[in-house]
Amino acid sequence: MISFDSSFLTSYYNAKSGLGTGASGGSGLVLGKTTSPTGKAEAPRTPWGTGSGMMDDKALVKNVLAGQRFIQPNASVSNINGASPDYTKLFTLYQGLNALEGLAQKAQDSTLSDLTLAAVRRRFQTGMGEVQNYIKDTKFDHISLTEGTLTEKLKNEVGVGRTNSAYVGPSIHTGSATTSVKAFEGDVKFSIAVKKIGTATPFNVDIDLADMSGTRSMSNVVGFINSRLKEQGLATKFVVNRTPAVAETQVVNGKTITLSKGVDSYGLKIQGVSYEDITMSAPTTADAVYVVQTTGDPEKKTVVKDDAGKTKKGEDGKPVTEVGKDVSSQLVKFQADESDLVADPSSKVGTKFWVEGQEANVALSPNITAVRQTVSGADGSVYVLADVEGDINGQAIKGKQDVALIKYDSAGKVVYTRTLGASETASGYAMSVSDDDRVALAGSVTGAFNISKTETKTYGTGDKATTATVTTNVSTNGVNESLSDSFVTVFDKYGVEEWTQRRGATLEDQATSVAFGDDGSVYVGGKTKSLVPGASSGAAGGYDGYIMGFSKTGDARFSVQTGTANSDTTSQLVVDGDIVYAASVEDGNAIIRSYDVSSSTTTTDGKTTTTWAADVANTRNLGGIGGGNISGFSLIDGKIYLGGSTGNGKLMETTASVTKGYSGGQDAFALSIDADLTNTADDKLAYYGGAGIEKDAKVQFADDGKAWIAGNTDSEIAGTTATSTRKGVRDAFLAKLDIENGDVEFQKRYTGQDGVVSANAIAISKGGSSVLDRMGLPQGAIMQKDLGVDVKGRIEANTRIVSSTAVRTGDQFYMVDPSSGARKTITIDADETLESLSKKIVRGSGYRLKVDIMKMTGEPLSQLNILPSNKSSKMEFVAGPSGRDALEGLGLAPGIVSADANKVMDAKASNYTKTQKMMGLEFDGSLNLATEANVKSALESLQGVMKNVQKAYNYLKFGDPQETDGKKKGKSSGQAPAYLTNQIQNYQAALNRLTGGG
Repeated sequence: MISFDSSFLTSYYNAKSGLGTGASGGSGLVLGKTTSPTGKAEAPRTPWGTGSGMMDDKALVKNVLAGQRFIQPNASVSNINGASPDYTKLFTLYQGLNALEGLAQKAQDSTLSDLTLAAVRRRFQTGMGEVQNYIKDTKFDHISLTEGTLTEKLKNEVGVGRTNSAYVGPSIHTGSATTSVKAFEGDVKFSIAVKKIGTATPFNVDIDLADMSGTRSMSNVVGFINSRLKEQGLATKFVVNRTPAVAETQVVNGKTITLSKGVDSYGLKIQGVSYEDITMSAPTTADAVYVVQTTGDPEKKTVVKDDAGKTKKGEDGKPVTEVGKDVSSQLVKFQADESDLVADPSSKVGTKFWVEGQEANVALSPNITAVRQTVSGADGSVYVLADVEGDINGQAIKGKQDVALIKYDSAGKVVYTRTLGASETASGYAMSVSDDDRVALAGSVTGAFNISKTETKTYGTGDKATTATVTTNVSTNGVNESLSDSFVTVFDKYGVEEWTQRRGATLEDQATSVAFGDDGSVYVGGKTKSLVPGASSGAAGGYDGYIMGFSKTGDARFSVQTGTANSDTTSQLVVDGDIVYAASVEDGNAIIRSYDVSSSTTTTDGKTTTTWAADVANTRNLGGIGGGNISGFSLIDGKIYLGGSTGNGKLMETTASVTKGYSGGQDAFALSIDADLTNTADDKLAYYGGAGIEKDAKVQFADDGKAWIAGNTDSEIAGTTATSTRKGVRDAFLAKLDIENGDVEFQKRYTGQDGVVSANAIAISKGGSSVLDRMGLPQGAIMQKDLGVDVKGRIEANTRIVSSTAVRTGDQFYMVDPSSGARKTITIDADETLESLSKKIVRGSGYRLKVDIMKMTGEPLSQLNILPSNKSSKMEFVAGPSGRDALEGLGLAPGIVSADANKVMDAKASNYTKTQKMMGLEFDGSLNLATEANVKSALESLQGVMKNVQKAYNYLKFGDPQETDGKKKGKSSGQAPAYLTNQIQNYQAALNRLTGGG
């Protein structure tokens, strides 16, 4: 054990006081012996100390906003003649960082105008580039600064999925495991199908709690289920999962007060094995409706408290407030059938904002900023399309905003999360799920977006033929980096990306609808301000609507464009064989068109070419929509069903049989017409709402043509009761409307946080509700392990890097030898796993690194642990090309991995003053001020970098702490541990600040 040498601090104070052996007179301090690698004990004053004569952060901010450069070497002048130029270089860097920090602090000012904030953000990005280039280009005499980290081992902070054989359900009971459980009351029957590997027929285990004796407690029910499983010779078993009580506390005047000790809660856990696949089902089911909602007043101001529970105050002495702090989002599941087939659901333990009829209420990540669509799966699962700013379910994103596909099982547990991987900004507007569970996402992307493909190529012939995997980049940027382009991405049923297309026009465009064809083809609709690729005409002005067709494998087939001189968009698509129906809003009118999709082939010089086309068959104008929207579109038994919201009662004004009348303001609507778009005899139309606002209603149609409507209202709706008459209150509603007769067969009105609830998306799940919901168990296959494999049956879906992270196929990073500068490019293939990537890293480093794959603590995830293979090994990890960097998505910090990362430099070595000490700045080049969260992150990061610059200064002035000869003889081996070195450097920095820094 190495103890702290207190003589280091004594020497420090002596140096500051001009004391020490061999001191001589003069204006400067000269020591007879110094540990400074510069060879001089005296050091210039620092910009972070007092009396330096250099500009403070406020002056720096003023200057850079006026257009001055962030890096100004001539502005940092040493007050010591003959001092090492390394000091001036460090001060120049510090002042640049100080200006960046000042801009980040200014961005927190809530009184800034939008114009000023935009200028602050713009100058910040300019400064980031200047500082980053200065770090890369500046050479020092006594230190070697790396932009990233300097470490003896490098771990990726983003985990990749690994096999997990346990399914943990939510808590359904509190108190004791031996008392009666409400969720087990009544008629509780379900089945467990267990398929062993190597067997064709699953073992079916029927569970009926009426067959068990005694109290239906957690312990007794689990014992009963396990006895049935054991009778079949199965290894899978159920376990009581106990969650220990958590005390409810509150901080008052800096003191923590316990309000309640809390109680234990219990749920069911399925402990499976890798060779048994489990499917759950129930004999009796009812339909379910999923709604994604946002609750909380977005304009409410909340006083900010610090960690001690005290009110934070700004520079003006007034309390600091945040707007919309209590706003949150949930995925809620309602039992749609109120008959006696399935018992009424009850609230789960810890559920917030529960209302009668809810079977599940799942809190969504606060990093989700928008959910525009949900779609149910055949097994009762639900897919959620979300925009995210920040990490989502353990996956880091690359840019300011990304698109996430999140699949939940019927019990509300995440099955998988997939992020698009855009480098800057992406938004998701539409989603479709095919009959074989493929998922298509469509939306817009701005800036860099890597699209690459991995192919297996064969070289040579016969016995000498070899194969190799080759990943090539297809595209990275659009026509204009500052304008949005349309994209469509298709995933297979396991969430593995099959293909992506970016189809941008010259001006901005975005995809707003997507649908699958019967043959697996994909159709995308949207809006554009110029002619989309493949369209020959249709650019009429403003936004125009468009439709594009793609093959099952992503090959572009056709593009058509229509519109008026005003704003138009293709809102929804439905496909029936070779006919594509499009529902659009054009110049304020609801328009439905049918297109005949056809192909023709020609053969020239032995080469056959297939040409696709989409020709308008029929068009019908349904009338003005009054500033409303189209959110639901279905084709059922020869009829077209359309739903959304409208601000007038003029839809199909002369043809429709109105079965439920328009109430005024903004109402939801649902209508049906003949699919041939010419026969008007069967036109039916029903409205839903009150005299107030039911704007942006979400409508979906069940198989029988009845409309489910979710939305929010501030007015009276017949048959419902408003929760409050207070101004600003907006209740959510869920209703089932029969268009044929205008009957409202189901309706529910409810409130939430601050009296404000907004319904954002809706999905109908046929047969999605059962007794399993009460028990916290899902219908369908339980994903104990990721069963998704590629066609060769080798790669599990969640173990693929491109599935479990924001990394995209073709993303890259570099490995650079710090000594020679030799660079190796590492490219991520489509089926890349941590195992295959670790081998690439080892080989790419010339075996100077070794890589272990470790389990992340408390998570069903794995991570890389990268270490030097010997004492002299070192390798630098550098971010990949712009728009294609893999390090960020992997959670790997750029920097140097070296066995010398924590090496203490020996001041007595003959080459001491000529040797550079490696030091890591941990500068994050991706920082920006786009959001409040990003501003906070930027401040924390920059302050860390500035501390590292101060550490570099302290090394130049004092060198590393040295051990006495006596202690060197007394120790057996080794060097000062990292924590002690860091602690000493922190002491140095603190003392330096206290005494003026110079």
